[in-house]
Amino acid sequence: MKNLQKKSIFILIIGLLLNNHRIQSQNPKETEIYKWFDKNLGIESLDIKNGAAHLNFDKTINNENRYLVDNFRRGNIVYNNQNYYDLLLKYDIYRDDLILNPYDEANSTKINLHKENIKSFTISNEKFVNLTDLPTIFKGGFYEEIILKNETTLYIKYLKEKKKINRIESDLISYVPAYEFILFKDNKFNLINDKKNLIVLFPESKRKINDYFFVNRELRKENPSLFMKKLINYINN
Repeated sequence: MKNLQKKSIFILIIGLLLNNHRIQSQNPKETEIYKWFDKNLGIESLDIKNGAAHLNFDKTINNENRYLVDNFRRGNIVYNNQNYYDLLLKYDIYRDDLILNPYDEANSTKINLHKENIKSFTISNEKFVNLTDLPTIFKGGFYEEIILKNETTLYIKYLKEKKKINRIESDLISYVPAYEFILFKDNKFNLINDKKNLIVLFPESKRKINDYFFVNRELRKENPSLFMKKLINYINN
């Protein structure tokens, strides 16, 4: 906690020296300051390194896995209202956990970060937010956030459902991708997992929606999240 307080004070002082009056976002200079401070303080001293070890003993079929992407990638986190940059992260979508590789080493212990402390994170330029106050009909947790025009935001929940495959030599696991699509429109969260939901929200675009579903059948099957991103943009244009 002391190191976290030192970091906050340090950034505040530097921010004043830079005459920076923006609170919600960091310019490139601020980002470099955060990265410099974390590097010189050491990741072992930071609040973000706290968490249980990440364990995975899955024996899967066809090299399937429980992750959004099965390797660590560089990303940023807002954790306990502090910004951390250029960390090695991986998202376990089966358990809805964000994993940190704190020492940038293949054999080092990986950490499941405390989910309740994560406001948002970014991996490969995709931003995920922790939605904690959703109505109970929704899954909740981490969603990819795509901000659109007209005060509309698309949220995508990535899921994987576990299925056991019984084989003579051993039991294997298969992970089947699933999704929850939410559209924040007219100050309300709306489930849009099927075409009917979309037509209710955009009755004036019924023909466009039907045409899009017909033309992009293969994309919907191969990449549902990209299908939905393109569809919402198509409707809004």
